[in-house]
Amino acid sequence: MAPKDFTRWLAEMKAAGLSKSDAECGRLLGVSANAIVGMKKNGTDKRTDLACRALLHRMIPYGVGE
Repeated sequence: MAPKDFTRWLAEMKAAGLSKSDAECGRLLGVSANAIVGMKKNGTDKRTDLACRALLHRMIPYGVGE
Protein backbone atom coordinates (compact mmCIF):
# COMPACT_ATOMS: atom_id res chain seq x y z
CA MET A 1 0.00 0.00 0.00
CA ALA A 2 1.07 3.52 -0.57
CA PRO A 3 1.45 5.67 2.56
CA LYS A 4 -1.85 7.46 1.86
CA ASP A 5 -3.68 4.11 1.63
CA PHE A 6 -2.18 2.90 4.91
CA THR A 7 -3.24 6.13 6.61
CA ARG A 8 -6.75 5.62 5.21
CA TRP A 9 -6.76 2.06 6.60
CA LEU A 10 -5.84 3.39 10.05
CA ALA A 11 -8.77 5.83 9.84
CA GLU A 12 -11.15 3.07 8.68
CA MET A 13 -10.13 0.86 11.58
CA LYS A 14 -10.93 3.66 14.01
CA ALA A 15 -14.20 4.57 12.27
CA ALA A 16 -15.29 0.90 12.42
CA GLY A 17 -14.60 0.84 16.17
CA LEU A 18 -11.89 -1.79 15.75
CA SER A 19 -9.11 0.40 17.14
CA LYS A 20 -8.79 3.56 19.18
CA SER A 21 -5.30 4.56 18.05
CA ASP A 22 -2.52 3.96 15.55
CA ALA A 23 -0.59 2.15 18.29
CA GLU A 24 -3.51 -0.23 18.84
CA CYS A 25 -3.59 -0.96 15.10
CA GLY A 26 0.09 -1.79 15.41
CA ARG A 27 -0.61 -4.23 18.23
CA LEU A 28 -3.30 -5.89 16.11
CA LEU A 29 -0.82 -6.22 13.26
CA GLY A 30 1.87 -7.47 15.63
CA VAL A 31 4.25 -4.56 14.99
CA SER A 32 5.67 -1.72 17.05
CA ALA A 33 4.46 1.87 17.13
CA ASN A 34 7.69 2.78 15.33
CA ALA A 35 6.81 0.34 12.53
CA ILE A 36 3.44 2.08 12.13
CA VAL A 37 5.23 5.42 11.78
CA GLY A 38 7.47 3.88 9.13
CA MET A 39 4.49 2.46 7.22
CA LYS A 40 2.78 5.85 7.28
CA LYS A 41 5.93 7.30 5.72
CA ASN A 42 7.10 4.53 3.36
CA GLY A 43 4.07 2.34 2.69
CA THR A 44 3.67 -1.39 3.26
CA ASP A 45 4.43 -4.77 1.72
CA LYS A 46 1.92 -7.28 0.35
CA ARG A 47 1.89 -9.33 3.58
CA THR A 48 0.90 -6.26 5.59
CA ASP A 49 -1.67 -5.28 2.95
CA LEU A 50 -3.36 -8.66 3.34
CA ALA A 51 -3.23 -8.50 7.13
CA CYS A 52 -4.79 -5.03 7.09
CA ARG A 53 -7.68 -6.26 4.94
CA ALA A 54 -8.19 -9.26 7.21
CA LEU A 55 -8.31 -7.08 10.32
CA LEU A 56 -10.74 -4.63 8.76
CA HIS A 57 -13.01 -7.57 7.89
CA ARG A 58 -12.77 -8.95 11.44
CA MET A 59 -11.02 -12.14 10.40
CA ILE A 60 -9.17 -14.20 12.98
CA PRO A 61 -5.68 -15.60 12.33
CA TYR A 62 -5.52 -18.87 10.43
CA GLY A 63 -5.38 -21.81 12.80
CA VAL A 64 -6.92 -19.93 15.75
CA GLY A 65 -10.28 -21.17 17.01
CA GLU A 66 -10.58 -23.98 14.49
